[in-house]
Amino acid sequence: MRVLVTGSSGQIGTNLALRLLADGHDVFGVDKRQNSWTNDFQYLLQDLSGHYPAYPGGIGGVDYPEVDLVVHLAAHAKVHQLVAQPHRALENTVMTFNVLEYCRQARLPLVFSSTREVYGDVHRFEGYGEATADFAYTESPYSASKIASEAFIYAYARCYGLKYIAFRFSNVYGRFDNDLHRMSRVLPLFIHLISRDEPITVYGGADKVL
Repeated sequence: MRVLVTGSSGQIGTNLALRLLADGHDVFGVDKRQNSWTNDFQYLLQDLSGHYPAYPGGIGGVDYPEVDLVVHLAAHAKVHQLVAQPHRALENTVMTFNVLEYCRQARLPLVFSSTREVYGDVHRFEGYGEATADFAYTESPYSASKIASEAFIYAYARCYGLKYIAFRFSNVYGRFDNDLHRMSRVLPLFIHLISRDEPITVYGGADKVL
């Protein structure tokens, strides 16, 4: 299979691309940043957040190689950064729209990386699933951008027959993490502190130090 991966220089994108290659698939990446981890697959440096007209050969008038599937991972993914800079959340939705238009024109199926943030505060119900994602409970511009992106995907599925799968990731961690040194996400931070035999704090408060 020939797979286009947007956000191919990020942690998930790099891991996915290398796994696809190892499984015998062809990979073409698109990212606005160079991949500092590997040169094992071809990728294009391109900002997908521009306002581009629809083009069946690629995005923004750029010709992509022929592919069988699009995996859309590209996004501004730092929740607190998007609170401070909410225009980046809108760029997330624009990126998804551009990818959807490419998929519509080229008749390609889509795999989309969403987030557990679309559920809002999970403590408001005992169990949650696909049906409990609700814009009324969004807690950040980042989650709003993912809810909006999912809504566009559902609309394209109904109007244009788009085939899709949406994954709602939670607390991603692992190799090829460009932001590991900042320790801004909970699992890398906890692992770092535990490895140094330092206490970890859960939800703050003196009684929550482990």
